[in-house]
Amino acid sequence: MAEQNRGNVLTEAMLRALCLPRGAVVPVPRGTALTPLAREYAAEQGLSISVNPSANAEGNLKPEHMTHLDALTLVPKTHPRIRLRGKLDSLEALLLQTRSLAQSQGRAGTERALGEVYDLAQRILGAEVKGEPLGPFTLFGLDSAALRAQSHVGTHPAPHIGLGRLCLALNFLRTQVRETELAAAEAFVPPNGPVERPDLLEALNRMSSAVHLLFLNEINSR
Repeated sequence: MAEQNRGNVLTEAMLRALCLPRGAVVPVPRGTALTPLAREYAAEQGLSISVNPSANAEGNLKPEHMTHLDALTLVPKTHPRIRLRGKLDSLEALLLQTRSLAQSQGRAGTERALGEVYDLAQRILGAEVKGEPLGPFTLFGLDSAALRAQSHVGTHPAPHIGLGRLCLALNFLRTQVRETELAAAEAFVPPNGPVERPDLLEALNRMSSAVHLLFLNEINSR
């Protein structure tokens, strides 16, 4: 006997997103569970839930303009948290590119430091997706308070073309961390009400400070 699909859940939000006419038939894979609100909505709209063993849950229940925020929540791809995940994904890709450049220029210390920043970016993305606390973190042996203090010490030279590829890449990386931080603020700082996920906002702010410190270190090592 073929094994039934497990873990498929049909929610009210998923049904609404399909924008089906009254009386429509909704094919679902065998083993799909309906939430209570999905059952109520289907009854109100006269929708018929039809078990189709060959139906693909992702293809039949999720419109192209929607994506999963979590296992039970379907949202438009323009949702602020989905945009934040995209920015974090792009940031990780840029971190890998910058690490590769540092490695190619024999800057082993900078490459290792960027590896720490990359690991923190992965932790931030995982904590956001799973809805879990980020927990304590350090970068270059510095905790959050020390990173903030260090970033305000000394002069802050303006970038210019004569600094070389790695310095300019680090400066660009810093700007992308800032943009990711802004995306997090859009996702977690409501117009009214308490700030959500202050741990992620703090971590991204300190990440920006950390990359700025790497930029200054590269300038001073020239």
